[in-house]
Order: sequence, then C-alpha cells, then structure tokens
Amino acid sequence: MVSKMIRKGLPFIVALLAFAACEKPYKLELPLAVDSREYHLSKSGGVARIFFYTTHEWTISLEPADCTWASINRTSGNGEDDVEEILFSYDENADPDREVTIVINAGELQEQIKMFQTGVAKEWWDGSFSVDDLVVKPVN
Repeated sequence: MVSKMIRKGLPFIVALLAFAACEKPYKLELPLAVDSREYHLSKSGGVARIFFYTTHEWTISLEPADCTWASINRTSGNGEDDVEEILFSYDENADPDREVTIVINAGELQEQIKMFQTGVAKEWWDGSFSVDDLVVKPVN
C-alpha cells in the first residue's frame, strides 16, 4: 500500500520540486568576468565590441593612457548584474604592429584585455629596405 502511494505520489512531488526550482531567477555568481583577454585587430580601422560582466561599479581605462590611435565609448558603469558592452574604436595602422591594454577595475578586482593591431611588416621600418627597393625598373 505504501509503495503504491509512493509510486503515484512521486511524479507529483518531482513536478512540484521542478516547478519551485524554476521560480527562482538565475543569478550569475561572478564578480568580474571578461569574454576574452586578447583581441587581434586588422590594420584597417574599425570598432571591436568588448563584453564583460560585473556585479560592482566599474571603471575602464586604456594603458598607456596617452594612446592616440584607440578609444572606448564608456569609462564607467554601475554593475547592475548585466552584461556590459564597450565599443573599442581604432584607427588604421600604417606603422608596425602595436598594442594597447584595456584595464577594467570593478571593486577590488581588475581584468586586463590586450588589444593587438596588425601593421605593416616590421622589416620596412628597421632600415633593411629603402624606397629604391620598391621602384620597378625596366629590364634592358
């Protein structure tokens, strides 16, 4: 008799527990998380979307601070348990490869994201070639 009651009541209990578990909203338990710690950008200018999550008020800066070829659209936020999106804009690169670091501070935590941008081949800048090497000369 007891076994019959358990067999008939068990599906109801399981369904009730499953329903009760679905009522509690999911909360991400990460105080600071980034989608990637490294980005590789083409030499043409553009915009990269950077995503991160934090539960703290946050600030963002570029290192070095005097970087002139890149910028970010926001530098702070309140960390409302939501995924944050930052737009990282960068200029075309006619120089050798370059990099800048995005530094995110949230409460006592810090994450760094390296942004690498491809440039022209390094050998064109190290003195091993000259403009004369680029000139096409007719064959006699």
